[in-house]
Amino acid sequence: MVLTITEQEFVQMKMIVMDRDEGGALALLKEFLKRIEQQKNKALKSHLG
Repeated sequence: MVLTITEQEFVQMKMIVMDRDEGGALALLKEFLKRIEQQKNKALKSHLG
């Protein structure tokens, strides 16, 4: 499984780390998890036909 991130998300991650922004980190992780779940569901649907 591969998660592709945008340049903006990469910069956002760096800023979160520098600022030690726990709330921002959690929000970004939730977004990543949502996209991973969407990819997983899409792959499952295409596999089932």
